[in-house]
Amino acid sequence: MKQTTKTLVGLLALLLVAGGIAGLALWAGKDEQKKAEAKEKSEKLFDFDKAHVKELRLSKDGQLVVRLTKGEKGWKLAQPVEAEGDDSAVDSLVASLSTLKQKKDLAEEKDLKGFGLDQPKLEVRVVLDDGKEQGLQIGTDNTFDNTLFAKKLGDGTVRVIDGYQKNAFDKTAFDLRDKKVAHLDDSAEVRRIEVTGVKAPYTLEKDGTTWKVNSAPADGPAADRVASALKSLRATAIASEKAASLKELGLDKPRLRARLTVGAGKDTYTRAVVVGQTKSGAAVQKTYAKRDESPVVYEVDKQILSDLEKEPFDLQNKELVKLDREAVRKVVFESPSGKVEVTRVKNTPPDGGFPDEVFTVVAPQQGAAKKWKLSSALYSIASLRAASFEGAVPAQKDLAKYGLDKPKTVTVLGEADKVLARIRLGAEKENKRYALADGFDRLVRVEKSTVDEWPWTVNDALDAPPAPPQASK
Repeated sequence: MKQTTKTLVGLLALLLVAGGIAGLALWAGKDEQKKAEAKEKSEKLFDFDKAHVKELRLSKDGQLVVRLTKGEKGWKLAQPVEAEGDDSAVDSLVASLSTLKQKKDLAEEKDLKGFGLDQPKLEVRVVLDDGKEQGLQIGTDNTFDNTLFAKKLGDGTVRVIDGYQKNAFDKTAFDLRDKKVAHLDDSAEVRRIEVTGVKAPYTLEKDGTTWKVNSAPADGPAADRVASALKSLRATAIASEKAASLKELGLDKPRLRARLTVGAGKDTYTRAVVVGQTKSGAAVQKTYAKRDESPVVYEVDKQILSDLEKEPFDLQNKELVKLDREAVRKVVFESPSGKVEVTRVKNTPPDGGFPDEVFTVVAPQQGAAKKWKLSSALYSIASLRAASFEGAVPAQKDLAKYGLDKPKTVTVLGEADKVLARIRLGAEKENKRYALADGFDRLVRVEKSTVDEWPWTVNDALDAPPAPPQASK
């Protein structure tokens, strides 16, 4: 046999061996996958789609604790009282049951009493839309390895599950009922809030995407917090399913009332919530809330009173500047010591990466600016807020009273030197400075520590400040 033929035969043999090894690996992989699937199937206790569950029953020590039914609008408590269910909490419990796995089974054990399964401590039962029932019964704890003994409904096999699984099923009726006092979905848009009974009653109303308070511009974040506090107000307990005497719960003359107008598509509806407290002489002063259309009285955290009791200043607009950072081309800082001009550009790298923000001092000297200093100052200018209101914008003749006749001034410019924002800063009072901002119709004070950090001198702005001139010899 020629050498070339021998070589080809050898290569073919190697290929056959390699193919065989690959085939064996593939077969082994599929075999392992089958084993894993079989293991998964053997560990999983239930085989039902949680979407088909229409009823849930939870019993403890043989007594029914709660029964819930599912309708088109979600879960509802049917026992021990009729109430709205907490869809998220109930769905989580059902999901935990549908995916529950065992650690092992004790098929040889027949005496259920030894495992506390002759009289289970806890039972979770679901009814599917076809009428079939599935469920879990939990017996005693095995403190040796922190596991639980359990079995399926209608099945005598003792099974072992992880001890922590009990937390998913050991629930009360309160755990599974809706605890949102205003009964609003998280996606609901609150468009109007009227709060009365407080020292300074107020009305917040959405104008497009911004808020107004008593028809004037409002502090957006503060208004959002009021809306969020009402939407997320949750019961910590049920004080009364049907309040026989509102006086006992401080709701005959409530501390405050909040009326919400809520948008749902093109439709709107209202919710009214009253909040009260027991008299200060009570052993433990508690806070209660009630929705107008519901007889249920909820115990709530007293924080809601602070969340809704607002001074006029709290809700008034304090945003001095509305600024699009991307439109900024130049920032000018003027003070009695001189003027500093800094330009801003964004350079796109040749590789098309993220544009690099570049600040350059152009007057009174030229040079690279401290990027961190200018970037921080620009952010601070754009987010500057009034710390207090001091009245109307003073007349020209009165500016000296506030140190605004010779102010420090920062001017932000865009394309073609269009003025985007201008802020004038005056004298100090109680660690704050008087300020006027273009387009803001009030004299205000701002935090001194914030504005004093801006680069008012060329040395503050330059990345490498020039060395002082040396005296001639």
